[in-house]
Amino acid sequence: MATGQRTRILILGGGFGGVATAQRLAHRLGRHPGVEITLVNRDNYFVFVPLLASAAAGSLEALHVVAPLRHLLKGQVLFRAEEVTGIDFQRRLVTTLSPTTGREHALPYDHLVIALGNVVNLARLPGVAQHGKPLRTLGDALAIRNHVLQMLEAADIETDPAIRRELTTFVVAGGGFSGVEMVGELNDMVRAVIRYYPALREAPVRVILLHSGERLLPELSPGVADYALRRLRRRGVEVRLNTRLAAATPFEAVLEGGEKIPTRTLIVTVGNAPPPVVEGLPLAKERGRIAVDEYLRVPGVPGVWALGDNAAVPNRAAGDGAISPPTAQFAIRQGRTLADNLVATLRGAPLRPFAFSGLGQLCLVGHGAGVGELRFGIKPRGLLGWALWRGVYWAKMPSLGRKLQVGADWLFDLFIPRELAQVNLARTRSLAHVHYEPGEVIVRQGDPGDHFYLIVSGTVEVVRERSSGAQTVLAQLGPGEYFGETALLTGGRRTATVRCLTPVDVLALGRDDFASLTGAWLHLAEHLRAVSAQRVAAGPATTWIPRSEPLPRPRPTGLLVRAGSGQELVVDADLISLGRSPENQVVVPDPRASRRHALIQRDGDRFWLEDLGSTNGTYHNGIRIRERTPLQDGDSIRVGATEFTFSLRPDAGEPGVTTLLQRLDEPAAAPRRRPPP
Repeated sequence: MATGQRTRILILGGGFGGVATAQRLAHRLGRHPGVEITLVNRDNYFVFVPLLASAAAGSLEALHVVAPLRHLLKGQVLFRAEEVTGIDFQRRLVTTLSPTTGREHALPYDHLVIALGNVVNLARLPGVAQHGKPLRTLGDALAIRNHVLQMLEAADIETDPAIRRELTTFVVAGGGFSGVEMVGELNDMVRAVIRYYPALREAPVRVILLHSGERLLPELSPGVADYALRRLRRRGVEVRLNTRLAAATPFEAVLEGGEKIPTRTLIVTVGNAPPPVVEGLPLAKERGRIAVDEYLRVPGVPGVWALGDNAAVPNRAAGDGAISPPTAQFAIRQGRTLADNLVATLRGAPLRPFAFSGLGQLCLVGHGAGVGELRFGIKPRGLLGWALWRGVYWAKMPSLGRKLQVGADWLFDLFIPRELAQVNLARTRSLAHVHYEPGEVIVRQGDPGDHFYLIVSGTVEVVRERSSGAQTVLAQLGPGEYFGETALLTGGRRTATVRCLTPVDVLALGRDDFASLTGAWLHLAEHLRAVSAQRVAAGPATTWIPRSEPLPRPRPTGLLVRAGSGQELVVDADLISLGRSPENQVVVPDPRASRRHALIQRDGDRFWLEDLGSTNGTYHNGIRIRERTPLQDGDSIRVGATEFTFSLRPDAGEPGVTTLLQRLDEPAAAPRRRPPP
């Protein structure tokens, strides 16, 4: 191991794989002065995902299925509660963002471990992302529990039979382990508490499981899966096989074929996908997972390792080198093997291939019932399967304290009725009311944009700061006016500082809510952009610029040319929308294009392409984009079947000069317009 500069090991992700890697490295290396180990995770806790369904149904206390990462790492591993936003293999840098302050950081590394897990992506199913309830996080579990209790409370006082049926129908989509365990726990919860709702004792409560396959639990043998199916149906669950969810509204689940199930509760356990930062990496992939060798190294990228849901890991124990399944038990063993191989690399020792034959699989079907397949052909069912499921997961809890708490929860669950308190975790309002005093800075030039502000009372000034230290007041704003929209619309940084001249009260709208509002209402986005441009143009008539400061150079423009027709559009605005709707600047008359399909944004001297959640996707140089993507000269853009070529024109005119825009939906024979020289 090198004795000079410290070796920096950076682990991305605090799930089973990331935590196992960090703990093994800490055990092998201890507090070695030549090594620095850092783990980055958005949340400061580890989630024991197999028990989320139990937390959602109230058979476990929600906080007992998580463990603080700082406790698990015991001070031997540095921890950063940040979101990973980018990875640069050339510079060996990882970009992170603090979810609290919105500030970015660049973390250098010598060895990088990618263990970011999966996210939920339901964009291909209309309405499901908006109205379906996923089960991936502690917040999801709490939200499901509160929602189910809210539906029962509302149904108990509802007099309209149709609305009551919607309120008392609970649908779970997905017949894998997560879906079966969720529907089993949900069914137990609803049947256990219904006796406390007098008006619902005789009401038909429906719990429905939708599965697109021919049998449940395809990972298990047909006999075991059929047993699980029979037990669910015997307990009152409606299991619908060969049934695929197609869409959702606030009041119904829409199935392929057009059938609609009236419901206000749709829990979705499908739609797992790699996070955008992993999906966008320039690495070889196998079904969306990073291809690694049997030592868990990423070929061709020195110092980079991957495991768990993010990696396609060959398993030497499988004989034919089959890819390991993305389960917790495999992620834990992969983490230990990866850590051992990383230490061996530092010490110049031989590496060990990953080999693990698996311990078997267990699935909870409901209280007192479980199924599984273990080594040596053992197939526990019923009460034995349930007891083994609880025993195995109890033993895997990450700390003694959590073992005691979970054990107590399960013991008391046998004798104490389920908790009926609905804990309302919703925000009081989407708009936060914030007060500032004179002289305080609300937003600072150069910071990332995280909020949009509407002034309720008071006066602020908008100030542009130059590199020389000189300041220019662009505008004064009062009640009813707003600011902060520019950085949110362009995805860039704040272009000016906003300072309070008097006591000020504002309403602050967060980045996600602002994006939802402007994404659904393009005219609003265009209006906000126009007002922002007017503020800059309406600055003081005379601005003194020091002689040592160069005059501002013109910003480049882009040229968008539609293939096959020669029609073109000069991109001389900061926001250009593409889509089928006539409200877009670039109208694409193609049924495969969405109404609001994509955006081209200008941020300083750079242009960016962003998909707006379109059905068929936006393609950049033949690759479907998943996140905001920079545009270069000569890049191709495809929307539906329509392809464009983007050209960068650095020889733009004077700042503030607006070039004529030609609508690309005009006939091909229309005269071509060139930008002015």
